[in-house]
Amino acid sequence: MKNLRFENLALLSRRERKALEISFHPQLTVITGENDVGKSSVIKSLYWAFGGSSPKIHPTWARANVKALVTFTVDDERYRIFRDQSSFGVFNGNGELLLSTNLVKELAPFLANLLNFKMVLTNRKTAEAEVPPPAFAFLPFYVDQDAGWVRPLDSFSNLSQYSDFRKDLLEFHTGILPNEYYELSASKRTLQVSQKEVEADRRIVAKAIERFNLEAAFDGLELSVEDHEAAIEQLLERLHRVRSVRSERAKKLAEILDERMLIDQQISVVRASIAELEKDARFATDLPESEVFCPTCGTVHHNDFANRFSIVEDREACFEFLAEQRQKLVRLSELARKEEEEIRSADGILAEIQSSLDSRQGAVSLLQVIESRGRAIASSMFDGQRKELDEKAVELLAEIKKIDERLSELRDKKRREEIVRFYSGEVLTYLKRLDVTNYSADDFTKIPARISETGSDLPRALLAYFLAILQTIYKYSTALYAPIVVDSPNQQDQDANNVAAMIDLIVGSRPARAQTILGTVSLHGRDVGDAKVIEFTEKLSVLQASQFERVSATMQPYMNQMTS
Repeated sequence: MKNLRFENLALLSRRERKALEISFHPQLTVITGENDVGKSSVIKSLYWAFGGSSPKIHPTWARANVKALVTFTVDDERYRIFRDQSSFGVFNGNGELLLSTNLVKELAPFLANLLNFKMVLTNRKTAEAEVPPPAFAFLPFYVDQDAGWVRPLDSFSNLSQYSDFRKDLLEFHTGILPNEYYELSASKRTLQVSQKEVEADRRIVAKAIERFNLEAAFDGLELSVEDHEAAIEQLLERLHRVRSVRSERAKKLAEILDERMLIDQQISVVRASIAELEKDARFATDLPESEVFCPTCGTVHHNDFANRFSIVEDREACFEFLAEQRQKLVRLSELARKEEEEIRSADGILAEIQSSLDSRQGAVSLLQVIESRGRAIASSMFDGQRKELDEKAVELLAEIKKIDERLSELRDKKRREEIVRFYSGEVLTYLKRLDVTNYSADDFTKIPARISETGSDLPRALLAYFLAILQTIYKYSTALYAPIVVDSPNQQDQDANNVAAMIDLIVGSRPARAQTILGTVSLHGRDVGDAKVIEFTEKLSVLQASQFERVSATMQPYMNQMTS
């Protein structure tokens, strides 16, 4: 069981030249403030840094192009994760880069390994089993201000790539099916792929044996002179076509590489410019005079704030340019990879054609071999292949059977019933405490539940369900604990008693090992005990200009490693 905790969040907008840094209580942090002070944007940034994007982002926040750096621990070992648009960097406690990527699909297996999130889901489009994005690791622990209070397990965007994932997700997180179940399921799928390949090879060999003749043994080798020459002509035509395709691909690849080299040169120039601008800024700051006389040209330069600020602006523009060019390099690398694959494919075809031509050119001597020994050699060859494939098929079948037996053991009916019974007791208790009375017990006591409440009952019903699932996770899960993040529980115009009951339940029902972050307009007079309360007061400006330089300096070493 892995335990994830947040220690610190730093946010930076170079576009607005503003920043914010906050730290979190190990048990309970409450972020308060009136509407439009940015508390939800800050809360959304926590799991956004890990690749979990919220369904709704305020346009002003999106335009600010905010970067996030989260300091966190996994079982008390410190890490940091940095996100800038689609770029991610993960660092150890010493600030050393462990992973840099622009793809959530590459971040997913890294975080899955770090957090012991071994679940796999079948992609709707590719029909392949894969490690899902990080959002699926955090879904049961997060209630988003917007979508989270409408439907359970819906607090992140882009979840539809997996059909009917909620049942699998909850069975994993609640411990109904432990990590081992999904690890074995993944191994079974890999073995089944190998099994299909072996079966396909067996069918090919069986068909060849059934039709065993010269054509089967020596594919495409005709015995008459006329057929022999016609076949060679067809191969030469195909050779010309494939060479033309390869030439076009090679030309395109050269263009891509030239463009990439040009961007690399531009980046080198800009990095050198950044270094010079930083020297200029330090020189200008250290000069005591407000005017500087140039002995070469006789010009008097003003060393005022406006001139020094223009140097800083030029440096920030260089940083933005580097980020944009890095995105271009990623796209060009992907294009180059595809062109290289096409070239390798063409080379393989060319090699096959040339091999066929070589065989056909030696048709006379080969015919003599066929007449004397060909059938015996081919029969022996196919017979050996068939035996090898039969043995491989038996081995794979035995491994799959062994896994099936273990999977059957893990699908423990008694354990499932125990977990569902515990969850049912929790959710019914919470529904009563939140004064939700008009509901179907049959719907609520299932995993996953069917929630059909409306109006002001819906948020309270969802909260009862959310907290009951959390209690079940903390009692039975073998995977991970993540921070519980609940944003703006006062939905659908709750009355004062209902809001107070919701806050009391969130604070009071927290599992002992859980770190909780609660966002709310007000605590409505409730006592939260040993906790940290952070209040935002400035409308439409949660980021502060006064924190920009300090936070920028903190983030810069991490950005440097990702762009070097």
